[in-house]
Formats: sequence, C-alpha cells, structure tokens
Amino acid sequence: MRKKLFILAVSAFLALSNVMAQVKIDRGYGNPKTETDGRLVTKRHGSALAIKYGVKAGVNLSNISNDMTFDPGFSMGTGFQIGALMNFHWGQRTASSLPGTGLWGLQPEVLYSYQAIKSDGGDIKLNYIKIPVMLKVYPLSALSIEVGPEFSYLLSSSPDFLKLSDANVKVGDCKGFNWGIGVGAAYEFDFGFMVGARYSIGLTDLGENLKWKNNNNIQVTVGWLF
Repeated sequence: MRKKLFILAVSAFLALSNVMAQVKIDRGYGNPKTETDGRLVTKRHGSALAIKYGVKAGVNLSNISNDMTFDPGFSMGTGFQIGALMNFHWGQRTASSLPGTGLWGLQPEVLYSYQAIKSDGGDIKLNYIKIPVMLKVYPLSALSIEVGPEFSYLLSSSPDFLKLSDANVKVGDCKGFNWGIGVGAAYEFDFGFMVGARYSIGLTDLGENLKWKNNNNIQVTVGWLF
C-alpha cells in the first residue's frame, strides 16, 4: 500500500509538471520593457504567481541514530543527490514589484539520493527516491527559509550483511517507504542560479528488526531555475 501511494505521488508530480509546461505563466523575471515618456516601464501580464522549473544536485552528509542494545560505531559518510523541482512563488513585495516576489512559496522536488554511513563493520549504502515538499517563506525576494515533509522510498541498501559487535546484521532487507522533516534555506539569483542547504530528520526505522533511523542528513546543493 505504501509503495502504491509513493508511486502515485511521483506520477502526480510528473503529470503536474507536464501540464504546467504547456501553460504560459508569468515567471516574474526578464519581462520586456518599453520606453514611455523617457522612463523604462516593466510590462506585466496580470499574474501574481511566478512558476519556475529547475534542476539541482549536491552533497549528502549522512548519519544514523541507533536504538539497539549494541553500538555499531556510526559516523558521518558522504553521498550525493540529483533531481528536478518546481518552484511556486506568490505575491508581490510592493505594488511596483514583479510577480513572484512575495512572502510565500512552495517547492516540491523529485530526487535520487545516495547516502553513505560509516560503521565499525564498513560503509552502509542507501539508495533513495525522495519527494520533499517545502513551504518557503521569503524574508527577501531571493532568500527563502524552508520547512516541510520529505517522503522517501528506499530502493536498495548494501551490503547484504554487516558484522557488528560479533553479530551479522542483515542490512539488505532495509527497503520501503520512509518519511521525515526537512528545514533549510536557499538563495535564488535573478539569472537562475540557486544555492541551498537543508537538514532532514528521518522519523521511521530503516527495517522492521533494525532500530536505526537515517535522521541526520545535511544537504548542500546548487541548481538552476528556468
């Protein structure tokens, strides 16, 4: 059931992206200008919503918390992520501001995320498909603070077995739906380049018999908005 819900969420995101790609929407940047009475006047087309599409990639710094009786010696490992996003930005900062410069925004994403965690028995490697949905607050028109849920599907984990504290732990069984919460910040430059940092906290166990949570994931990313 969880797998079906996750696939439905991914399909809905892709369908929305396809529909929005067919619609002419004022993105709030790069509008043509005309000269009127010696002054430059920005033309607007009646929309206070800017919708942009983007791609992003970056570094994951990941760790796991342990609620089991033995200590696996977990420490932070390095991975990466890559994916696509849609950025919705509402309103105008002032009456003369461009559309899409207001206080509120929303940013759903679809990401492939590779996360590695070091342990006494070797590296644990996790491959995810993730759908974060970030509510964004813009204290400045280009700077946003973001928070929201992060829905994940763990595609695979390796190695199959890991020897920890004289016990063979079956890591390969860790698959399925996970969810957590992310919080971060991003800066969007006028010409499309964006940078961001996010901290996500996992709230579900990695496996039925493993009381491990991937609850420390620091993401540093760069991207481009179209």
